[in-house]
Amino acid sequence: MSLPLHGVKLRHLRIVLAVHESDNITQAASRLHVSPAAVSKALAEAEEVFGEPLFERGRGWVRLTPLGEAVLACARTVAAEMQGLGDAIEGLRSGFQGELSLGVKAISLNPFVADAITEFSRLYPRVRVSLVEGSASYLRELLDGGKIQLLFARLSADIVQSHLAKATVLSDEVVIAASAAHPLVDRASVSWRELVQQRWCLPSPGTLMRDHLEQILAARRLRLPAQYVETSDMAMAASLFELGPYVTIVPRRVALRYLGMPVGTVLPVAVPATRDAVGMIWNEAIPMRPTARLFRDLAQRRISGAPGPVPTRM
Repeated sequence: MSLPLHGVKLRHLRIVLAVHESDNITQAASRLHVSPAAVSKALAEAEEVFGEPLFERGRGWVRLTPLGEAVLACARTVAAEMQGLGDAIEGLRSGFQGELSLGVKAISLNPFVADAITEFSRLYPRVRVSLVEGSASYLRELLDGGKIQLLFARLSADIVQSHLAKATVLSDEVVIAASAAHPLVDRASVSWRELVQQRWCLPSPGTLMRDHLEQILAARRLRLPAQYVETSDMAMAASLFELGPYVTIVPRRVALRYLGMPVGTVLPVAVPATRDAVGMIWNEAIPMRPTARLFRDLAQRRISGAPGPVPTRM
């Protein structure tokens, strides 16, 4: 027998979402601009409709019950649908506007994302685009919670095997780049044993390039370089390349864009292909806002090489 849900109101779902995201009733009340008593009353009404508690409560904290987790998933979907409806209505009236948040966690995708943003901003100039950075786990949490709707990152095994939708953007050749004045530049060939004795711009831990380098060196029974500056910021790497003899491991497209002449050049080193690709990831369990859908479609056209659209006014 199905549970009668005719008593559930939008404000009940909004309360569940606010309490979960605020971690306690007082903060949820402040966020919703109502009194804590009003939040407690609405939460009690919702729990009466569902017939069970949605939160476990303690002094200054709340925690979702299993039923609360299910209601939260529904609340997120409804909130996203309502936001999408609002965006669509506004788009029909005056054209697309608002803010689009993209998660970015792969330096090899920076040129692709930058080009896509440039085209998107030309087509939809009233949409503000913000890039969200952070650890892979942090960005995955934001994607699961609908805080960002598109993530450009490494298609690692856990992503590939997850429920998330994804599209491979590129699987680029990896190269070793060196400062333009580096002593190894004029060599006909360079060994990995020689490379680890150089000063490096070492990719940050957890990135595709860092993992790939560690795998390459482990296969050759070599250790990581002893002299290095640890960064995945290509602007910083370019500055270091201009000031001293550094080497780094990067996708070829990144090397050409950030570390090409007169800053640096690619060394004659055979680098094995990476196991993982990089791409665009989204959560189909949460309705996509119109602006995010437009950006996703634009990115997919760029991946396939299809021609772009005429600006859409809705």
